[in-house]
Amino acid sequence: MTKSNASDMTAEQKAALRAYALRNGRFWKRRLWAAWIDGSDAKEPEGAVLRQIRNTHGPSLLTRIGLSQLD
Repeated sequence: MTKSNASDMTAEQKAALRAYALRNGRFWKRRLWAAWIDGSDAKEPEGAVLRQIRNTHGPSLLTRIGLSQLD
């Protein structure tokens, strides 16, 4: 899998990550990573898009992006 970043994401994907981050506060990346591991991301309002991000960009994307890049 090639390294990707926020510029490789669709507007829908960025919006889904931003919404998740705003709901989950300071540790949103840690919470999303855990949700991807245990499958609880499916219960989120934008669960399908969050899973798509994991499948296309990989969990390591979380180390390369910040909330400011999701505008």
